[in-house]
Amino acid sequence: MRSKHQEARHLRLMIGDLARAAAPPGWAGITVHRAQVSRFSRTVVTYDGAEAAVREPDEIQGLDESFQRLRELSYVDGRGTWFSCELRFTPRSRSYHGRVDADAFPFPGGTDIPGLAPLEELAAFPRDAVPRWLLDALPTAVPFGLRRTDPGWSRPFSSRPSTPEPAPVFSGELVYTPLGHMTVHGFGYGESRHGFTVVLDEKPSGDGDRLCFMIQSMTGSPYWVSRGDLRGADGGITSYALDDRRLVLHLTPEAADALETETVLTVDLNLQPAETEELRAALQKIIFA
Repeated sequence: MRSKHQEARHLRLMIGDLARAAAPPGWAGITVHRAQVSRFSRTVVTYDGAEAAVREPDEIQGLDESFQRLRELSYVDGRGTWFSCELRFTPRSRSYHGRVDADAFPFPGGTDIPGLAPLEELAAFPRDAVPRWLLDALPTAVPFGLRRTDPGWSRPFSSRPSTPEPAPVFSGELVYTPLGHMTVHGFGYGESRHGFTVVLDEKPSGDGDRLCFMIQSMTGSPYWVSRGDLRGADGGITSYALDDRRLVLHLTPEAADALETETVLTVDLNLQPAETEELRAALQKIIFA
């Protein structure tokens, strides 16, 4: 089961994938900007590069749902959630940079917020300190027809555990830098009638980063790849190259995101020649089983 932070990162990566799929040829950068108060929102996707372009949200399906869920995940009791979110993506990388803001007016100058939106926002995401611009946008009287059964009144986390899980960033910088390169100094493997496991350790002591490749004959499922304490991926290696000093893994985006790596992961091998040969035989046995 994903934590809130893992789900939030997954949603941001999904937003990046949706924006990439709609990108014009020759793009060199993508900026996705979302402004939202309750259900009133504005999304602009800007592409930089040889054919710079701007996309409206109706041209990229799935953005609204992803951003709405991100706002829910980012809610902090008594402090609210963000009103604006900006995410920047670059080619050939799963990384992103951006910022969320839970205080400043999120829309371009002159944009009027519909009267119901401020009420629904404060009902869904209560906060102790309300920005002046949101107070000014409140209607002078509760509009007719607004009932507590309206969707805008539902709170995202109506029942919370006694020790709530920390929320993702609700105001401030967003940075995700997946692993693209690592060096390993330790190698191990184990085999039983139930399966086969190969381990590559960053440190010989085993207390650093770790890659693990495993196949279990009992399950009949493809091999499993994990990194450190992450939950890992069921398969996902599209190809790999191995020589005396380096292992290069080519991963699907889904596997890379589960391992928090780039889709191309380079592993420098500081191993004995015999260990490298054992690794070669083991990977063939696991991946091509």
